[in-house]
Amino acid sequence: MELRDALERVLTAPETKGLWRLRAELLEAGLPEDSRVWPALDEFQQFLDSLATGSTSREYSELASKLDISAVGGVVLENLLEKGAAEDLGVRLLSGILSEGLMIAATRQHVKAWGAELDAVYRRAAWFLYGELWRWARDLKPDLPASERRRLLDRLFTPVHSDEASGLSKATLLGLLFQILLLSQLSAEAPNLPA
Repeated sequence: MELRDALERVLTAPETKGLWRLRAELLEAGLPEDSRVWPALDEFQQFLDSLATGSTSREYSELASKLDISAVGGVVLENLLEKGAAEDLGVRLLSGILSEGLMIAATRQHVKAWGAELDAVYRRAAWFLYGELWRWARDLKPDLPASERRRLLDRLFTPVHSDEASGLSKATLLGLLFQILLLSQLSAEAPNLPA
């Protein structure tokens, strides 16, 4: 019953804590070490962990970027309030805004780099899932020509390779594919697990 609950949790609300519990249940149940479930579980955990880490980093980067943008207003205000010759004001404002502008540009580049990091997470997950789903489809329908299997899988993974698809769309699709793969692999292992 604990195994079923752990699996249900991973299928309804996937997170690394749930995968940890499912892994412990599978170890206790004696799932064979050579089962295809283990690599799928490992990759799913790494995917979710990378998403959680990357999302936190992104939120921080976006906040820092917004704070840098608002700092420009502070520089302008500071220079307006400072005593000095009127001709110096323009130079001070230009200098301050240029300095803050460079900080903003650097922070926005960091946000772009974060997006590239998550794209790498999506590509890695897609790489693993494509191979596993190829084997799964081959075993499920051995009479399906390889060219047709490839066409179907390529269509399925198109959003992951699209520049137009949002990160949320990619993460959702890949998470769903991990769930399907895990469920199908556990179904195949059902005879090896306690009821």
